[in-house]
Amino acid sequence: MQSVKTGDIVVSDFDLYEHYSVVSDEISTDGKPFLISATKRNETVKEEPWDIATQGKYTYISDKKSNLSRTDILNNARSQIGKWHYSVRSSNCEHFSNWCLGLKVSSTQVVGASAGAVGGALLVKCCVDDPKLLDYIFAGTAGFLLGLFCSKAKLKLS
Repeated sequence: MQSVKTGDIVVSDFDLYEHYSVVSDEISTDGKPFLISATKRNETVKEEPWDIATQGKYTYISDKKSNLSRTDILNNARSQIGKWHYSVRSSNCEHFSNWCLGLKVSSTQVVGASAGAVGGALLVKCCVDDPKLLDYIFAGTAGFLLGLFCSKAKLKLS
């Protein structure tokens, strides 16, 4: 945590998914920076103490690059406090951090999970004689989880 800088994107590992936050220039009484992020918990963007945003999970600095200055990244993040409408599919924490960086608003986690779910369902269609609804549900769920896992693995390997 000592090497984080204002405007950095940090990623907290919540086992099943990754949570993205923008490092603030505000410092709490414990010496840790505040983080700005979009969460389902808040339904919008909030600036919160490090420990609340990360919930004690392993957190590291993302290697995403931006052509914007750290000040612009922080200003972008703060401009959405209380305004960003959270949606896991289209405006989650990863979408938000990419938007703050001036990057394409996308989420590798959503893409990976969606592709996995569709792939699992297609596999059932191609490989199972007389598939039942439960076959599609099981394969879609397994594919969803595999796709989400692969999107996390890709993030750590790249």
